[in-house]
Amino acid sequence: MTGKRVLYGVMLRRLGLALGLVMLPAAALATPTPGLAPAAPDQVRNGGTINGRVTTVDYQGGMLGVDAGSLGRIRVSIMPSTSIQGRDTAYHTITDLKPGERVQILSSIADGRYVAQIIRIR
Repeated sequence: MTGKRVLYGVMLRRLGLALGLVMLPAAALATPTPGLAPAAPDQVRNGGTINGRVTTVDYQGGMLGVDAGSLGRIRVSIMPSTSIQGRDTAYHTITDLKPGERVQILSSIADGRYVAQIIRIR
């Protein structure tokens, strides 16, 4: 009889673990995501697409100022991993960005700041 109880207990623990692994992702998906409120530290989320005109470029600091129309002026961080695409098929660097150029930026928000993932020079 004791062997059956041990086996039964092991099976219940495995079932509980399996249910926990299935329910954990579902619970994470059910968590509401606020609009453009700053993300909690160490959280990164989709910042959407920013369309606008470059106003300033801080080449050393890796920051881009963009006049995004109804969104106002936005400062966007440019990371070493940011892909900068021109009108041609070549890839570019931050030094190719100039004030006055129209850009489309696919961004994320980290620590409440916009971070460029892809910049397309229009």
